[in-house]
Amino acid sequence: MVTGIHDLVDEHFDELVSSLRSLLKIRSVFSREEATAEHPFGPEATEALREFLQLADRMGFETKNIDNMVGYAEIGEGPLFGILVHLDVVPEGELSAWKLPPYAAEMEGDRIYARGSEDDKGPAVSVLYALKALIDSGLPLKRRFRIIAGLDEESGFRCIDRYRKTEEIPAEGFSPDASFPVVNGEKGILHFSLSKRIGNLNSMGLPEILEIRGGTRINVVPDELVAYFENASAGYLAQAFSKENGAIERTGSGVIVRIKGVSAHAMEPWKGKNAIQLFLSRIKDLDYGPMELLVELIKLHGLFELETRGESLGIATEDEISGPLSCNLALISYKDGLVTVDCDIRYPVTTPGDWVLEGLSRAAKSIGWNLRIVLHEKPLFVPPESDLVRTLLDAYRAITGEKGEPFSIGGGTYCKRMPGMVSFGGLFPGDGSNAHQANECVSLDALRRMTHVYAEALARLNEV
Repeated sequence: MVTGIHDLVDEHFDELVSSLRSLLKIRSVFSREEATAEHPFGPEATEALREFLQLADRMGFETKNIDNMVGYAEIGEGPLFGILVHLDVVPEGELSAWKLPPYAAEMEGDRIYARGSEDDKGPAVSVLYALKALIDSGLPLKRRFRIIAGLDEESGFRCIDRYRKTEEIPAEGFSPDASFPVVNGEKGILHFSLSKRIGNLNSMGLPEILEIRGGTRINVVPDELVAYFENASAGYLAQAFSKENGAIERTGSGVIVRIKGVSAHAMEPWKGKNAIQLFLSRIKDLDYGPMELLVELIKLHGLFELETRGESLGIATEDEISGPLSCNLALISYKDGLVTVDCDIRYPVTTPGDWVLEGLSRAAKSIGWNLRIVLHEKPLFVPPESDLVRTLLDAYRAITGEKGEPFSIGGGTYCKRMPGMVSFGGLFPGDGSNAHQANECVSLDALRRMTHVYAEALARLNEV
């Protein structure tokens, strides 16, 4: 173990916590409505990047802001080693589900509660202070370490695509955006959309569905769906949806139905409760016009049922390295005759992507809906015997005393866009995750431990 740097981690830990809490108070959610040429992901996302880079600048790093999309903090000389972090966060969801405000960065016990505390601002600030400890230790740097901070990890990786256009690509590196000990495999990711134009719109004053909207992000299990019914009986709808935690509200000549679910990360949708699937599971019991909409929604339900592994889509599969395929029916929209749903698929590292695409095509044709592939990220796998994986694993073992082995995940990180990258922390085995959920938090103990692990790893990487 490299001892000198660990004294420095402890010496500056209170400063680390203060810096993190300041960053967590910025609601850096991508805002399409507020995006401009100056602020591609919205002004608050830009504010988060500037806050991080100003912190790094005060600590002695060379910094660069690239079009308010991505930036970096660099130190050292020699071959470039990349550390990929992100400062954007998913929306906070239902505020009433939070025990403390999601952007106040308040503490209860030894935990900081805030959106982004786990994913990924906590690990981002941790690795910055770990690298500063390495610098202050006086050890000569034999590499250039560059922390690359993006603002669009949760919405499409446009930040990293922008970086790749003009900036130097590291030969290898890691991202503190998953779990310890080392994530050397990531499932393939497919985002697709299904849509259908509905005819025979109601003009006879019969009960009908005017609008449906559900979900917030494609990589989040939807925790709410809202449907607007016209000329409808509130009592009848209450009977239909009461088993699905539905709330019924009369408004003018219509009725609003709200279905509550439980959010979770799309890579593990079985940990949540999908509000869209709950709604579709009850829709077949309604007798409302226009009938074509109900028929099509029933067809849609037949593809997804209440499943999370793609069984009814015909694409269920798994492997020993990365586990089962996951399927998250994330978004639904119906208005003015057009119904659209968006879905997130995570498929095993040994599964051919073309096989999944063919299955989706067959499923869409079977119900007569239009299929559009929005995103396809192929799987990532770095052999466990590689120098990078072995060095990171040795550092983790030295600090924690745990053996640990590399493993694969369903999440998708920046590592897919850079060569020779793996994910390394910051969630420890056995620690519960609240990423993308209400009450996301990080404990001071976990924050301190991860900083020690990163400092040890960086010191060892410096010698490789």
